[in-house]
Amino acid sequence: MTRNRFTDYGSRITVHGLRFTRMLLQKRFLSDMAGIILILVLLPVLVIGAVGWLNAPQRARGSALNLGDEGVSVFADWLRAQGFQVEMRQAGDALRPSNQERLLFVIAPRSGFRYGELYDLDVWVRNGGTLIIVQEDERPRELLRYYGLGLGRLWWPVAQSSLALPVFNWPPVGQAAVDAHRYVQVDCGRAAVHMGDCARPYLVALGRGQGQIVVLSSVTPFTNEGLRRPGNAQLVENIALATAVPGATILFDEAHRQLSPSWLFTTPTGWALWLSLLGIGLFIAWNNAGSPAGQTKTKTSQSEKEADTAVAINQLAAAERQFRRHDVIMAHYWRRLQQTLARRHGVDPTLPDAQFVAALKPHLNETELGTVAYLATYRERADVLSENELRQWVSVAAELTDQQPLTREIYEYQKAI
Repeated sequence: MTRNRFTDYGSRITVHGLRFTRMLLQKRFLSDMAGIILILVLLPVLVIGAVGWLNAPQRARGSALNLGDEGVSVFADWLRAQGFQVEMRQAGDALRPSNQERLLFVIAPRSGFRYGELYDLDVWVRNGGTLIIVQEDERPRELLRYYGLGLGRLWWPVAQSSLALPVFNWPPVGQAAVDAHRYVQVDCGRAAVHMGDCARPYLVALGRGQGQIVVLSSVTPFTNEGLRRPGNAQLVENIALATAVPGATILFDEAHRQLSPSWLFTTPTGWALWLSLLGIGLFIAWNNAGSPAGQTKTKTSQSEKEADTAVAINQLAAAERQFRRHDVIMAHYWRRLQQTLARRHGVDPTLPDAQFVAALKPHLNETELGTVAYLATYRERADVLSENELRQWVSVAAELTDQQPLTREIYEYQKAI
């Protein structure tokens, strides 16, 4: 009795093991798992990208709204303490300074300028405004190019530099920790070089109508962290006080903080989105490759098998309902299993059950051979098997036969009886 119980347990473990293995190898299961993984990867990337795009000013280097080391909020607070009226041009606002606004800081812009914005800015500068451009990246280029300027890369970064002219050097600055990686490309004949030399200037100023344009090729002196370095605080204070008087309105351009469309190709988040979209495309193509539309011939042959099988299932279900003859059903599936294994391993399917199992021993592993032996043993007990035991036996025989329509057959059979 105990031995039969252990045999039952072993048979059930074998059945569940085969079912689990088959489930893992089914394309539908793999497809579902791939879809879940893509969703788990894509959704966080989309959220990060959207939040990063919407909250760019609060995190951007050079933003007056950024309270971290990379922001310039400390400088903006100092301007307010000196009596200046500080205003921000947010995303969606027109960057069009009025005559009452005498100074505009454009620090580390990230998105491009439209021609209409450039024209309005130039009119404002010509009427007496001061435009201070603090930029350390080549892009966006529109604002600098509009005034015939550019940025060039330094082979060796400049950690410190002193002022060459007195305009921005009172009170004395000494050595400012500029940490410049680029220089301003400008014709020395049309600009005053305040820092650097004529070949590699870092801080220049040039007149434009009644106004002026000041360009610094490093954002570090204005940042909250950079203001703690030697000379930087005095430098930015001198620039502000030399270009505007207390009480004047000073603008900070926060409208160009959002990333331009090029971020899709130049940032890790953008590349992650592209790779996610590529993964989704491959996932859809892989699913379509195995769909009925892509397998016309296979579908036809399978339909014929399913039609033949449906007739057999109905007949077997009728026999079960009328006569409760389990041996009819088990004989059907055992015969199919014998024919399948005989074709696969070259064994005579007409052998008695015990000899048939012995003939398969050289061709099957221990688990498969034990499963076949289990099927043969329980087939002799057909009349005493319960309905659940019969269904379990049929499931094992169908899985071992490894025919595509069998899973559907078992379902239809259970549904029929």
